Amino acid sequence: MWPRNQVLATLSARGQLWEPVPGVVALRGDVAQLSRVLERTIAALCEAESTDDWRVPPAIDFASLTRAEYFTSFPQWLTAACHLSDDVDALRGVAEHEDPSSAVREALAPPKAVLNPAVCYHVYAGLAGSILDAPRLVTAQGACWRHESSHRPLERGWAFTMREIVCLGSMNEARAFLVRTMDRVWELMRALGLQGAVEVANDPFFAPAARAKQLLQQLMELKHELLLPIDPRRRIAATSFNLHGSFFGDAFDITLPSGEPVTTACVAFGIERWLLAFLVQHGPDAARWPSLPVDDNAVPHA
Repeated sequence: MWPRNQVLATLSARGQLWEPVPGVVALRGDVAQLSRVLERTIAALCEAESTDDWRVPPAIDFASLTRAEYFTSFPQWLTAACHLSDDVDALRGVAEHEDPSSAVREALAPPKAVLNPAVCYHVYAGLAGSILDAPRLVTAQGACWRHESSHRPLERGWAFTMREIVCLGSMNEARAFLVRTMDRVWELMRALGLQGAVEVANDPFFAPAARAKQLLQQLMELKHELLLPIDPRRRIAATSFNLHGSFFGDAFDITLPSGEPVTTACVAFGIERWLLAFLVQHGPDAARWPSLPVDDNAVPHA
């Protein structure tokens, strides 16, 4: 295992990794190519479950997140999207200011959308009001934003890439989906030459009322995470396996033919975290990387 800081320092020195602002990472060269191959590898795993691949937008409306009780659960992560005021005087003030980058902060209009905190909210909003006469499996990938008190490159980003598979159906169908995908993810981990463990986990719910959900997760083991090592004493959650019960079915009025709300489950992959775990395990030099499960020729390897 390579020291995480050494890997990041090597990539930074080569100009293959940098942060325009803290928590927002840019990649180029071999490591960018490796990231794309990992994306395709994970997408292939998801396609084994579903070919219903959605292209979701980069932002979501406040109403959908309210419906999902996001603001009572995770307000600490919120990143809103806003634009400059339409007021002509305000725009002229920015254009003519000696320091436009500071003036622009005073001219921002109230936000009308939220940058995606997760991909799956678009699936529930897109299927709102539906009656599902068969299990529905959807996969999608998008950029997500979660602002935290501190950010670490590839490990804890303000902006990061998430691929998800969402299952909507009965409780038995949702549970069977999670068992299948957990096996598939474990096989992928081994194929990439990585080591890890799946453990029970819980979300960092914020509001006191929402913390009851945290206790429920722990007691009923509704959330599991695949933890991959990034140094001898630390691991990161690279994939999460989540069983929501009927929560999103109720919230978005998605039902079975019987009228009961669907049960939902999702599996979420943090692409940058898989990339970091791979680099720590195999090092920053492309010549030392093993062949990948798909598109072996896309990345140089021994």
